Amino acid sequence: MSKEEALKTELIQSIINYVRANHADAIDKAYAYFWDEKNPDEFLSGNALYIGFVNFEDWLIFDYKANDAGEAFIDLYIKNSTGLKDGELTLLNKIKGSLLSLYEAVSVSKDKRVLLKDLLMGGEVSMKEKALTKGLKKGDIFAARLLPIDKGHAMSGSVYPFRAEDKKAVLDYVNRMFRRYTKNENPNGTMKDFLRDYGDVFNMAWMNLILKSA
Repeated sequence: MSKEEALKTELIQSIINYVRANHADAIDKAYAYFWDEKNPDEFLSGNALYIGFVNFEDWLIFDYKANDAGEAFIDLYIKNSTGLKDGELTLLNKIKGSLLSLYEAVSVSKDKRVLLKDLLMGGEVSMKEKALTKGLKKGDIFAARLLPIDKGHAMSGSVYPFRAEDKKAVLDYVNRMFRRYTKNENPNGTMKDFLRDYGDVFNMAWMNLILKSA
């Protein structure tokens, strides 16, 4: 594990502890919103349930609006924590604006370097961290948050795995929610604006597919 990757892991856990200690009520409110008032234990189990909880904590830290000013908990942690070292503060400021998006693996080389295509905002990203790309194959579809770490990109830990055959359904759902967003909330909003405000759209898409197949 690289130096910044290890530091990121420590900081994320520190932010989770900060939220638990200072904003317990907000966690309950965010949890109900994230799962659309449903109980994930009733339709998820095993590894899928574990992934769901990791995804919730990731969204809670980076995307959930913790106050009326629209600040996320990572912003509040930066503002309110004392004793942060320069390296810690620099890394937090690097990753705090990162967004969840939908990716497709367009190529996988023999050394496991994976080229990902961003299906919503465009562009391609090369991932070389074998521990994070292990098992990926060409055509795989998933939503994730890619963090600018160690002069490259690494996943935050959150992932929403979709089947390749669900690509159109997921894209249609996200684009439908985006159109609703521009119609009702932000007429000039971009897809980037939408994903910044509604990163939970991927959990809804993931959850709906699971419930539909149950």
